[in-house]
Amino acid sequence: MSKTRDSKVKPISKPIIILAVLSVLGFMFSAVSDLSYFTGIEAFINDAFEEGNPAKEVYAKNIQLWQDNGVDTSIGGLSQIRQLFLIIGILNIPVLLGVALMFFRVRIGFELYAISQAAYIIVPFYFFGFGFYSNFRVLGIGDLFIMILFIVMWGIQRKNLGSKDSANS
Repeated sequence: MSKTRDSKVKPISKPIIILAVLSVLGFMFSAVSDLSYFTGIEAFINDAFEEGNPAKEVYAKNIQLWQDNGVDTSIGGLSQIRQLFLIIGILNIPVLLGVALMFFRVRIGFELYAISQAAYIIVPFYFFGFGFYSNFRVLGIGDLFIMILFIVMWGIQRKNLGSKDSANS
């Protein structure tokens, strides 16, 4: 590459680096949580936990709490919960792709990120209503605020991204 072209490439701003690192950490936490719920509920439904596995006891307690809060914990209800965690676990992939595109200053990454995060927020409401975040998430309603806050922070940084399809703009 020529020197003139290299000198035109702006360095990645610190806020974008920080947001990207925090977003990737959030992705890893969320994906592990969602997919562990998926596999754990699957194992609980199929009684596949080994004897003495402490995870079986944890899931039994969680399922009892969900039942006490009015969640359907029948086999069909648990299958629906399992399916939901698979769907939102898969929704983490376009979120991460959007972060990667924004890190490399491809503006379309923001739209991908924002739409995927919005779907991640909305899909559980379709399955369980507002009880999802209070029954199934670590931070409850705080999870919603964190996701919305990150959409807003990435939106503020959108002006530092390049064109819709180029990282060199």
